[in-house]
Amino acid sequence: MDPLTQVSIWQAYAGYLEANPGKTQPLAQQELQRFARRFNSDAPISSITPLDIEKYCESLDGVGDERAERLSITKEFLRYIHREGLTELNLAPHAKLRRLGRRGAASQRKGKQSASNQLTPEGYQRLQDELAFLKAQRFVIADEIRKAAATKDFTENSPLDAAREQQGQAESRIRDLEALLKGATILDGSADEQTNISRVGVGSRVILRHTRTGQEVSFLLVDSSEIDPSSGKISDASPIGRALLDRTVGDEVDVVTPRGTVQYLVAKIGL
Repeated sequence: MDPLTQVSIWQAYAGYLEANPGKTQPLAQQELQRFARRFNSDAPISSITPLDIEKYCESLDGVGDERAERLSITKEFLRYIHREGLTELNLAPHAKLRRLGRRGAASQRKGKQSASNQLTPEGYQRLQDELAFLKAQRFVIADEIRKAAATKDFTENSPLDAAREQQGQAESRIRDLEALLKGATILDGSADEQTNISRVGVGSRVILRHTRTGQEVSFLLVDSSEIDPSSGKISDASPIGRALLDRTVGDEVDVVTPRGTVQYLVAKIGL
């Protein structure tokens, strides 16, 4: 196994349930599965940032009266992954339900929209496609809610509740995508830029060489919205990403992984 392999969100979820068999009640499983889907279940658990958690908790507004209980489940899971050493930071304190007035909410939205996210052209297009798909799904979800309401099945976990939760998640994600795309900077990746790369930043393709074995691995450093470990895309907010930022060719970096600290040499930087 590659020493840089990270424990995935889904693996952390499975480990949590195994270590806490009493936490397997339906609502706990439902909420943690929702959490895993939101952040891409195959992504490294260490790639989740405090901002990700804050944004995720905003989506709990779409689950109605259950949001406080679901928040408690999420916080307990976040404390668990920190105790197990799967995250450097304890993310639990960042899981909270904020009550903002109209002015505060408007100010928060404006702040998010003004933030600049550096995205690759492929990542920008992927997010645009996702936004278009979710907007088209509005009509499908609305139809599902109408049909579910017509059945008059108001029991716990009814199709109506499920459809409303899906609607809340979709609308939250639409807001996030619109703000992210509005403030995005698209990385060029032109030939001129490739010849002038001297330090690692978002959009850099980095080749690392294991200082002991000589084995090389390649990563593309991207914004957290673009992570795809299977394609070698890692977040600049992940432990590996943070260790690489602003490094130059020839630098040695210590990377903390679930299997221990590993030393690498920055062999090449490009776009």
